[in-house]
Amino acid sequence: SPFVARPLATGAVKVGPAKGTVIVVGGGSMGPEIFKAFIDAAGGPDALILDVPNAGGGDSVSPNAGQPWRNAGAKNVVVLFTKDRKIADSDSFTAIIKKAGGVWFEGGRQFHIVQDYGGTKTEREIMALVERGGVVGGSSAGATILGDYMVRGAPSNDNMIMRYPGYERAFGYLRNVGIDQHVVARSRLPDLADSIIPRYPNLLGISEDEGTAWVVRGDTGRIIGRNKAFVYNGKDATDSGSPFLTLHPGDRYDLNARRVLSRAIQRTPVKLDLINSMFGK
Repeated sequence: SPFVARPLATGAVKVGPAKGTVIVVGGGSMGPEIFKAFIDAAGGPDALILDVPNAGGGDSVSPNAGQPWRNAGAKNVVVLFTKDRKIADSDSFTAIIKKAGGVWFEGGRQFHIVQDYGGTKTEREIMALVERGGVVGGSSAGATILGDYMVRGAPSNDNMIMRYPGYERAFGYLRNVGIDQHVVARSRLPDLADSIIPRYPNLLGISEDEGTAWVVRGDTGRIIGRNKAFVYNGKDATDSGSPFLTLHPGDRYDLNARRVLSRAIQRTPVKLDLINSMFGK
C-alpha cells in the first residue's frame, strides 16, 4: 500500500513521544555523551536495556551484541532477537519488553527490522515502552527505523535506492518524519531534498552525520555528538545554496513548529558582498 504518514498526535506533543525519548544516531562510532544520554533516558545504569541486532541480517546473534552498552556502564543488557515472526508476535517473547527502560536498534539494513518485527507484538510493545516514558534509539539503519517514512528501505544491499514501494513505512516513533544517516561521510546530504520531499511535500526530513545524535523529547530535538545534523522542509531559511538547514551540537529544534528553538553558538552568516568588496570584485 502507498505510504501515508501517521497523523500527528492530538495532545500537546505532536511529532515525538509525549513521555519518552527517541535517540537518532547517524552511524559511525558513538562518543560517551550519546551512550550516557541513552542510558540516562532508560532509567540509569540499572535499567533493563534491550539490544536489537536484526538489521545486521545474520541468522544468529554475535557474541559481542550489546557489549558496547555494558562497556558504557549499563548493567542489565539483554539481546532481543528472533527472525521468526510467529515468535516475534508471541507473549513469551515480548514479556521482557514490558520490563525494559530502553530498546536500541543496531545498524545494518533497515528492511530486516521490518521483515522480522513489523506488525507484530514486538513492534507494538516497543511503541508502548516509549509511550510509558522509556527510550528507543538506534544508529544507521537503527536510526531510519525510528522515523515514519523509511528512507533507503529497499529489501536488498543496495542502500542507494531512496524509496521502494512496500518498504516505505518505518516504526514511526517520530510522526511524519523521514530520517537519513551517514549523510556527510557517504555524500548523501542532498538526497532527502532531491528524492523524498518532492514526493511527500508535508514530510519533515532530518538527518545526522556519523557520531551525531538527535535526542528528542516531546517535539524538541537537541543535537549532541561530534558532527552536524540537518533539517529538510523546515520553516527556517536553509543554508545558503543548500536545500537543508545545518544544526550543530547544543542546538535545539522544534520538530512540530519546524523551527530552530535555540543555537548553542551564534554563527553569523558571512555576507557575499562583503567578501567581494574585500577582493575588489
